[in-house]
Amino acid sequence: MARRKPQITEKEVTIQIRQVLKICRIFNWKHWQGPMSYPKGISDILGVYKGRFLAIEVKRPGGRVSPEQRAFIERINDEGGIGFVAYSVDDVVDKLDLNVKLQPLFARG
Repeated sequence: MARRKPQITEKEVTIQIRQVLKICRIFNWKHWQGPMSYPKGISDILGVYKGRFLAIEVKRPGGRVSPEQRAFIERINDEGGIGFVAYSVDDVVDKLDLNVKLQPLFARG
């Protein structure tokens, strides 16, 4: 019987993303959802990047985005912010073009 590869959890993806944001000195915080959360669909990670509001909806690979979450991201983008869904830390690196900031950390001398 073949063993299934364990799936990474949304929590693990969130931790990885926040670590990269911290390394890159990008101001951010985790928004904790609850029954009184407003507006519905608010993204998991919020912050400011290059003077623009940042909203990152975190999903595990294969996770689904709700209509309210899509609407929130769309509103952020319509208002001049940066909003997107991230299924991995690589999505954040690509969307925010962080390769340049991270390269010195992995350069070999």
